[in-house]
Amino acid sequence: MKCNDCGLEMSDENTKSCSKKIIEEYPRNTEYFDKNKRCHDCNIENKEGNCHHLGCDMERCPKCHGQLISCGCFKF
Repeated sequence: MKCNDCGLEMSDENTKSCSKKIIEEYPRNTEYFDKNKRCHDCNIENKEGNCHHLGCDMERCPKCHGQLISCGCFKF
């Protein structure tokens, strides 16, 4: 499945991070990950500096720091 925002294939083991680094004027949170080698939801490499694909349940909002998919700060 491809990320709707960056176009990268999420199931590809070579996809390390979502390439979309900004949401409106806010830089994306690159410090929140689960304990696995790869994200359980969007399959990025869990490593500081990498962005989850938008829509991932691990992505944190750069504005309120809540869960991005449910906080309502941004419209996708």
